[in-house]
Amino acid sequence: MGGLDRVMSYKMNYLAQHGHEVHLITYEQGSHPVSFPLDERIEHTDVDVRFFTRHGGGLVKRVRQYFEMRRTFKKRVFAKVKEIDPDVIVTLTDSYTLLDILMKIPGRAYRVIESHVERNSFQKRFDFKGKPVLYQVASLFDRYITRQIKRADCLVTLTQHDADAWPELKFVKVIANPLSYVPEKRSTLDNKQIISVGRLEWQKGYDLLLEVWKKVHDVHPDWTLSVFGDGFHRESLEKKTREYALEASLKWEHATPHIFDRYLESSLYVMSSRYEGFGLVLTEAMSCGVPCISFNCPFGPSDIIKDGEDGLLVPANDVQRMADSICRLIEDEQLRKSMGEKALHNVQRYAPQNIMQHWEVLFADHK
Repeated sequence: MGGLDRVMSYKMNYLAQHGHEVHLITYEQGSHPVSFPLDERIEHTDVDVRFFTRHGGGLVKRVRQYFEMRRTFKKRVFAKVKEIDPDVIVTLTDSYTLLDILMKIPGRAYRVIESHVERNSFQKRFDFKGKPVLYQVASLFDRYITRQIKRADCLVTLTQHDADAWPELKFVKVIANPLSYVPEKRSTLDNKQIISVGRLEWQKGYDLLLEVWKKVHDVHPDWTLSVFGDGFHRESLEKKTREYALEASLKWEHATPHIFDRYLESSLYVMSSRYEGFGLVLTEAMSCGVPCISFNCPFGPSDIIKDGEDGLLVPANDVQRMADSICRLIEDEQLRKSMGEKALHNVQRYAPQNIMQHWEVLFADHK
C-alpha cells in the first residue's frame, strides 16, 4: 500500500483510459491481490518468480537458487514480451539487480527506466564506507548497474536534482509524480492532530521523528501525532515510545487504503525522511489543504514545498529545528491556515492533466 504502488496503478489506469493498450508484468505478486484497483482493460500477468522465498539453507544453496530463478525470470519475461510486442517498455530502478536482463529483452520497444529513488540510495558502495575491500567490490557492482541503465533509451527521474546526478546519460527526462487522487473536501486545520505516512524503515527517519515528538509533546501535550505505515522498525519504535511515556500522544498505525480520510482529519503533515525520490505524501497532504513540514533531504521536498509560503523546510536531520517548526505552526493558527490555503493552490501543478501529458509526449515522440 505504498506510494509507489498507488501512483503506478493510477498512471496505468490513466493510460488505459486514454487509448493506450497497457500490460502489467509482475514477478513476485503470486496470489496476493494488487494493492490498488486496475482498470479492467489492463492485462496483468505475473510470471511467478519469487526471489524473496530464498530463505534458509547455506550461502551456496541460496546463490544457486538465485541464478536458477534469474534464468526462469528471463525465459518467462522474454516469452511474454514477445507475445505482447509492445511499443514501449517501462521498468523501475527498484528491480535494479534484474536490469541487465530487462535491458536485453529482444524486440523493437523503446525502453524507459523510471527512477523513484535518488541515485545514491540504490548504490551499494555507500553501505561499506570504512571497509575498503567491500567498498571496492560494491563500487564494481554499482558501475555494472550504471552500465545497464545507460542501455535504456530514456531515464525518467522525479526531480531535476536527481536528473543532474546522472551526467553520463544521454537522455534524462524529469516527470514528477501526479496526484493519484484529488479529494473534494479539505481539512479545517482545527484538529490538534499531526500526521506522517511511510514505511517504518531507516530511510523514513522515524527514529528522528520520535525524538522530535518528545520535544513537541513537552510544550504541547494536548496535540497528537499518528504515523501510518508498516515495516521492520515497528517494534523498536513502539518500545522507545513507551520508554518516553508517549503512548497517549504518538500512535503507530498500520497502513491503510483510506489515507486521504486521515489527511483530512489532520492539521499538519511532517516528513522526517533521510532521503526521498520525490515525496508523494507531501503532495497528497497538500491536496487536502494540509501544510507540510519536512527535512530538506535529497531529493524532493525542496521541489514540492515553497518554504515559508505553503510549508516549512528544515535542515536535514535537525531534530531541534524540526520541533521548533512544528511548535510554530501549532501556535500560529493564522499562519497554519494561510499555508494550508497556499498548499491547496500550489499543489495543482501536480494535477494529473498537467503531469500525464509529459508521458503522452514521451511516448508519441518515439513511436
